[in-house]
Amino acid sequence: GVNLKWGVPTLIETDSLGNAAPPHVAVDPSGNAIAVWHQSNGTVDNIWANRFDGVNLKWGVATLIERDNVGHAHRPHVAVDKSGNAMVVWSQSDGTRDNILASQFDRVSLQWGTPTPVEMDNSGKAGSPQVVVDPSGNVIAVWSQSDGKHSNIWANRFE
Repeated sequence: GVNLKWGVPTLIETDSLGNAAPPHVAVDPSGNAIAVWHQSNGTVDNIWANRFDGVNLKWGVATLIERDNVGHAHRPHVAVDKSGNAMVVWSQSDGTRDNILASQFDRVSLQWGTPTPVEMDNSGKAGSPQVVVDPSGNVIAVWSQSDGKHSNIWANRFE
């Protein structure tokens, strides 16, 4: 629209233990948004999130949604459904290889669920996950995974 302008930037993560990067954000039709990123705790990277309230037009408090410190968690990607529920996927090391995990955000309770595996094939490193939500609320995640010779593209559906 005409005459729109950027407002004042807002710091949405406040943990100063280590670097935070790369953010990803998704928004629902009501203007609520979820931002996710990985951030170092001084030893490994963990997954964090923050929610923008589209009614009150303000960010909440950053929430640690993954705290398994066995290995680095990185490259989170988030999708939000039309009701404001969200799903985030990321790549996480188990100490041997990277796997794909996910956590679901419930807009009613404003809580993140326990991280769960999206892929269970430990044949090779999995990475670069992405996630989408269809109009019915079904979630599809895709990622690349090595079979030891080539990288292949895999998918899984959450219903």
